Amino acid sequence: MSGHHWTIHIEKDDISQTNLVRSETMPSLAQGEIEVAVRRFALTANNITYATLGKSFGNWTDMPGYWAFFPTASDDKGQLPVWGFAEVTRSSHPDIQVGEELYGYFPMASHLIMRPSHISASTLVDGAEHRQPLAPVYNQYNRVSDMTELLEDEKDLWPVFRPLLVTGYMICDQYHENNYYGAEQILITSASSKTALMTAKCFSLFENAPKLVGVTSQRNKAFVEKSGLYDDVISYDQIKDQVRIPSAMIDMAGNGEVIGDIHHHFEDQLTFSLLVGISHWDAARPAKDLPGPKVSPFFAPGRIKQRTAEWGGGELRQRMNAAWEAFSGLAPALTELTILEGPKEAESAYKALVAGDINPAQSLVISL
Repeated sequence: MSGHHWTIHIEKDDISQTNLVRSETMPSLAQGEIEVAVRRFALTANNITYATLGKSFGNWTDMPGYWAFFPTASDDKGQLPVWGFAEVTRSSHPDIQVGEELYGYFPMASHLIMRPSHISASTLVDGAEHRQPLAPVYNQYNRVSDMTELLEDEKDLWPVFRPLLVTGYMICDQYHENNYYGAEQILITSASSKTALMTAKCFSLFENAPKLVGVTSQRNKAFVEKSGLYDDVISYDQIKDQVRIPSAMIDMAGNGEVIGDIHHHFEDQLTFSLLVGISHWDAARPAKDLPGPKVSPFFAPGRIKQRTAEWGGGELRQRMNAAWEAFSGLAPALTELTILEGPKEAESAYKALVAGDINPAQSLVISL
């Protein structure tokens, strides 16, 4: 396997700058470790949020940022986390065999060395020392042989949509628990993004959800309307024309101008303001002195950890599977899967996402 190891380094201070790095050496395995080869992963706007929050989560949580999951030898460069499938290619662990397939959180690279712990028939945890202070949900991997919920013809949809469906469900769960913050409507910005679409779909699983308004660019408006997931769809320049009724906001992109427009228009009629993602990495962040409620960051791993403790892992998994079953039939109408092959295509696709050049109707899956 010499010469087949590679990774894509991203500049931490300018996430648009990348470097494809190849290695002719094969790292050794310590006892209890395994090496996996990343076989297939998705790239979405969610990955740009990972890069934007790579160095720090700020006031979202006291955990290190996303670069901490797969550190490099350089303090200036990071490896992007992605969701996908990998195959065990070497093993020094008695309970993990070569050839086993895992689903979970991997670097945008050819390989990853892991230290399996907390092994069950269905899951394992990467017990590498540097990952212990990090969000547990990202450290757990599914053993594909036990994933009865994973249908073969939906396999490429999983890394694209499944993590975002979990995030969307957790957002809806928080809103439902708080009686939707008294809102008569919920505005979801970047409504064409996959996280927004998943959130909109998940609201249909909760009782008494208020009207959903998708807020998007003029060029994506037709796509968002065609999805059928929102009660109404408006463009950003129509925010100022909306009736001022009790409203809540879910922002997916972190664009300070859009957030400011909503706060300034609705003022005291804005009952809650939730910031979920920062895919608009080069836009200004929201001002601190906005009228209406304080912008509250949403950290999905924290919500998942809370609900796992309250519901138990089994019930959480059942709820996610039910939500996935409710969504999966819609996927073919919402997206066109584009399969790209190899590290150079992965690097180019990442750069296109950073530049905002990907059609929302397109889903990128990288095959290695």
